[in-house]
Parts: sequence; structure tokens; C-alpha cells
Amino acid sequence: MNQTVLITGAGSGFGLGASIELARRGNAVIATTQIVAQITAVKAAAETAGVKLRVEKLDVQDSADRKRAEDWDVDVLVNNAGIGESGPIAEIPMELVRSNFETNVFGALELTQGVLKGMLKKGGGKIVNLSSIAGRITIPFIGPYCMTKHALEGMGKAMRVELAPQGIDVCMINPAAHNTGFNDSMAAT
Repeated sequence: MNQTVLITGAGSGFGLGASIELARRGNAVIATTQIVAQITAVKAAAETAGVKLRVEKLDVQDSADRKRAEDWDVDVLVNNAGIGESGPIAEIPMELVRSNFETNVFGALELTQGVLKGMLKKGGGKIVNLSSIAGRITIPFIGPYCMTKHALEGMGKAMRVELAPQGIDVCMINPAAHNTGFNDSMAAT
């Protein structure tokens, strides 16, 4: 059955790849990017792949963006947007730690709460949280990222049990390092 899939962080990496593949498989994909400037590149990638994507700006830290997403008829939400900081945990400025939590945990949770309203009305849906191996283990020099992914794991496990009776499945994906550019960006910080 083809579904409407909302993917955050689709400007590159896993989000872009998943958007294109899910559209190739016949799903209606809403690929979202943090900034407007990424939309053109995502549309070009979809055209090159021969698929149709609806591309929208959705910064998970932006309450207006999250509110707009509540009106989209979403069957599957993929919380993929994420950031990471690297360096010794004792020296990373707190504003960067807070920013990691705002994107990786609070933004994902607030978006999920909004999109869930429609899923609950329909009596079903799926939430996929892209965590990380860093949500299962702690890796030195990426402490804030690990902290947020551990929190995302807790959120997902609680939601899975709480939402199952309403026909909503919640799952976690825990990839290790891949050549998506994310790890390079985190290392550059």
C-alpha cells in the first residue's frame, strides 16, 4: 500500500536517499529541508532519479514549520533531521549542547506530537526515529550527540508502548558511521 511519508532532514544523506527510494517505490514523499536554499538541490536529485517529490522547508526547531506539518496528511513520519557537535564534553559550550537537544530531541518530539494528531484520527500510522549507534553506546568526543541519541531512544521506546494500542507503530533505526557527509560535518566542528 502506498503511503504519504514525511521525511525531515532530506537535504542530504540518509534523508535524501530515503526520500528518493521511497518515491521510487510509489509512495507520496514529502521531503523536507532545514533551509529554503536546499530545496533546489533536492528537486534536482529527484529529477535525476526520475521520481516525483514534494519538497518543503521544515526546520524542526521552527514552531511555524512544525505547525504547518500538522495539516499534511501523513501516514509515516521519519524523524531524520539531526546535528552533532564534537570535542571534549568538558569544553563544548552549553549553547551548542542545547542546540543539539533542540534539533535531535525536542524538535523531533514536537513535530511528532503535531503529526500524531492526524495519525490518531485515522487510527494508524508509523513513526521512524533515526537514532544512531551513538544512542546505544557512548563515544568519546561526541558526547552531546550521544546524549541526544540516548534521549531519542527513550522517547521512541516510550512512544512505542504508549501508541501501539492506537495502531501507531514506532521504531528506531541505529546506523553506524556511513559516508553521508554527516560525520565529516560533525568532525569539522
